[in-house]
Amino acid sequence: MTFNCISSGSSGNCYFLEFDDRVVFVDCGVTMKSIKASVDISRFQGKEIQLYITHEHHDHVSGLKPFINKFSPKIFASEGTASALHSAVGHAAHIYVLKGGCEYDVSGLSVIPFDINHDSREPLGYRFSFSEKVVTFATDLGVVSKEVEKFLCCCDVLVLESNYEPKLLEQGKYPLYLKKRIASQKGHLSNKDAVKILSSICDTGLGKVFLAHVSEENNDYELLESYAKYCRDKFNIDTSVLRKETPRTGVSL
Repeated sequence: MTFNCISSGSSGNCYFLEFDDRVVFVDCGVTMKSIKASVDISRFQGKEIQLYITHEHHDHVSGLKPFINKFSPKIFASEGTASALHSAVGHAAHIYVLKGGCEYDVSGLSVIPFDINHDSREPLGYRFSFSEKVVTFATDLGVVSKEVEKFLCCCDVLVLESNYEPKLLEQGKYPLYLKKRIASQKGHLSNKDAVKILSSICDTGLGKVFLAHVSEENNDYELLESYAKYCRDKFNIDTSVLRKETPRTGVSL
């Protein structure tokens, strides 16, 4: 199994896990051109394509219809997200509805969606397990509850939101209502909150952590790299930053 990131950030998100016989995408907030620029899609031929959608916001689903037309994937989402997407996909694809906190076996892949706090219909994070390897995606969450925290532990790969730096958000050009929305418990996770979470779960057997969904307006990559270094030095966690302009592909597990 390999972990791959096509794009991660406030303008578009798309990740995928690649197996021998299937490809598992999480979100499709990018164009087919971006996907083709990052990976040779001919290697997907003959494989089952699955797509798990976290929520219906534009930066997570903007490329959905072309993706469906190209790959005819099996699509999975919460009931709320599926309902919100109905007008976008129409009858082009069937969406399998998942419930947070339940475990599903999808062709031998263990999938546990979990409820997260965000200002959308019914957002989900995802924890995937296959052949004793665990990958968890947790972005677009304004706060990490103890219930959510347990899904972040013991992962070979954890994709964790580190969206904004509070001071940069406060001093930035966004209108006040948007600043409040981002910093709210149904908004996004700050750099400091991401580090705090990692300090709480660093002794649970974490493998590699990717700080993700970085705001282009309210964050700074150099600052974020210093947070990643702090996590490596202080918590002994292999921590990296996912930059929008630098796709990360082929991380073997």
